[in-house]
Amino acid sequence: MFDLIIRGALVVDPLNKINAIKDVAVAEGKITAIEDEISLPAKKLIEASGKVLIPGIIDMHTHMRTVLGHKHAQRMIALAGVCTTLDMAGPLEDILTSIPGSGAGVNIAILDAARAGQTLTSSRPSQQEQSDFLDRTLENGGIGIKLLGGHFPMDVDISESFIELANQKKSWIAWHVGSTAHGSNIEGFREAVAAAEDNFLHIAHINSYCRGQISNETDEALEAISLLKTHPNIFSESYLSPLNGTRLVVQNDVPISKVTVTCLKKLGYEPTYDGMKKAILGVLVDDGVIGKLLSGKGGVEYWESKETKTTGSFKVNPAVSRFLIATAKRSDGSFVVDSFSTDGGCYPRNVIVENGLLLVKFGALNLNEYAVKASLNGARALGLKSKGHLSVGADADISILDIQNEKAFATIVEGNVIMLDGQLLGKGTTIICDERGASTLAKRGIKHIVKEEFSLKQITDRFIP
Repeated sequence: MFDLIIRGALVVDPLNKINAIKDVAVAEGKITAIEDEISLPAKKLIEASGKVLIPGIIDMHTHMRTVLGHKHAQRMIALAGVCTTLDMAGPLEDILTSIPGSGAGVNIAILDAARAGQTLTSSRPSQQEQSDFLDRTLENGGIGIKLLGGHFPMDVDISESFIELANQKKSWIAWHVGSTAHGSNIEGFREAVAAAEDNFLHIAHINSYCRGQISNETDEALEAISLLKTHPNIFSESYLSPLNGTRLVVQNDVPISKVTVTCLKKLGYEPTYDGMKKAILGVLVDDGVIGKLLSGKGGVEYWESKETKTTGSFKVNPAVSRFLIATAKRSDGSFVVDSFSTDGGCYPRNVIVENGLLLVKFGALNLNEYAVKASLNGARALGLKSKGHLSVGADADISILDIQNEKAFATIVEGNVIMLDGQLLGKGTTIICDERGASTLAKRGIKHIVKEEFSLKQITDRFIP
């Protein structure tokens, strides 16, 4: 007897070249059979006629805790159809200790943030301190680090040093571009590409640097695409929402985040307390189950009641750059920007399904290409051989999509249904680590998956849809 049968969905699996109506059977957390019709009994049955079934969605940029995300972020990504995610700032220990109360059954790989006053003693840490920080992160269960240049910039030579060290240690390293010399824009993007040289670097949310701050959105997007084509060592993702996410904290009448300052200026407001108050804020609030954005007067009042210590969003991402970056391909047919992301963990930015399926309906992507960007490319980059596809024996991580209504219908992780038709059913969290963090997580009793040792080939050997 199978544990689960999903019946009658349009199954789309790019790796195995499946695009047909099939039944899918799951047992002991693994894909057991994919056939035209499976008649054997199962403990649980999901009728999925008219739905699309793809390998579990992997969101390659989220924030799972309260620094840039929300304490209920795991629930929100499960509702959005996401099985696995890369958290891009931690704090690592905050996520690990929050699992009993916040877990929703998803898989999380974690990057801890390199930030002065938090994980570093200053914005110019010694190379020894950089090395110690990397080692500590890996040994405690993270897979690497994130440079928060857009929010809390450092000198570019420090970022270069971190990139070199991370590559030496076969650690993941990501950068929200920006430094003391250049902002979170196309100039900062150029700087980050040059700083990486031939080393691996994950450049976060490419669309964020193409908002028309230096030239116009179209030219900036085309330049970003061109740079990525000539630098295959760079992994990248982009998100599909017009809304960004940033800290709304104000100190001494100035927003502490450089990104927030840039957003206010772009929208025509002064980067001050009064300017923030006048802006149309979308402030992240907690309804006890998930986080939602509160706008207008209510948002301002909530922001003030929290003494500005909140997270929120501004509508600053142009449609043209989002579209170009989401669909651009290299000459061999592989995607220039490897994956979809959300920079999320809060609504309404968790829109890989909603806005991604609109691209499919528009004809900009087909379902096979959508599954590559939503799942397979992330699994390949992270070294998760058992995810991103539906091969027999692979992990039964599955996203079932209601394409007609552009929403997730079910989220299944290792055969466990963690969300079905809007109802949250999962608990706990599985942490993705490398071999250096496995023993620490085991001693703490934290469920974990050990990914493959990182190699640049995981990035440069891109899948061609």
